[in-house]
Amino acid sequence: MKRFLLFSAGFCLILSACNTPITYFGDKLSPTNSVDIYYSAHDVKREYKVIGHLTCPNYIHQETVMKKLSAYSKTIGADAIVILGTAAVKDSQAAVVNADALKYADK
Repeated sequence: MKRFLLFSAGFCLILSACNTPITYFGDKLSPTNSVDIYYSAHDVKREYKVIGHLTCPNYIHQETVMKKLSAYSKTIGADAIVILGTAAVKDSQAAVVNADALKYADK
């Protein structure tokens, strides 16, 4: 019985990681088809406007976080995102990834 409970708890944890919630605060524009990813605003060589701020829990694999941020950014109309870094969640061992959503000025 204990094994079943441990297995069930672990399975629920894995399922919850697959449904990672992204929080977003900002403007929502027409969806885009592709999103460029940068790790510094200095790397963006085009004129742009920050349209919002994204946060995604970082308790899953980095590749998955990037895919989720990219997919969500397309739905809000971003042309690019700048990964700002990670931050610890107060009173927790968890961390979040913070990013800015950008809209290019020449589009």
